[in-house]
Amino acid sequence: MRAADWRMDLRRAEVPLPASCPECGAPVPDGATCHDRFHALLALEAGVVGAPGSVAHFYAVASYQLQHPRSMRLTVEALAGLRSAVADALGQTVGIPALRARARDGAKAAGRVTRREGDPVPAWPVTRWSFTVADVLAGGEDGYATRVERWAGSVLRDLEAAGS
Repeated sequence: MRAADWRMDLRRAEVPLPASCPECGAPVPDGATCHDRFHALLALEAGVVGAPGSVAHFYAVASYQLQHPRSMRLTVEALAGLRSAVADALGQTVGIPALRARARDGAKAAGRVTRREGDPVPAWPVTRWSFTVADVLAGGEDGYATRVERWAGSVLRDLEAAGS
């Protein structure tokens, strides 16, 4: 009996990365992912006076999570709560301390906010997001807070327009 022993070093295998994010549609530089852009956003934010821990930070993280429901692995319920929290923050009906408490209480009641094997994978019917992490990054530090607030508002409008 003859057999061929084929092996492939997966560390060296070249798997082409998409030119745009499959979830939000933002262009992604060669060799990078949209999640790399999210980390670049957090690094940019670190240079903006007062942004870390502020409502601007909330808008940035929440907008990214809402646009990336599959890869961020939040439950359907956690995403719904996050969407509601963004709407409340934009409407200035709830401040950051109250949003933190609500998130903490919601996570405690649910027992978890991330999906497990077998949980439904959320997907929005949005075909194209009007504003993404790439748009926020393109502006640099100047006007950061304004851009992330615009991003948060656009996420809610895009979801509403898609019938979600």
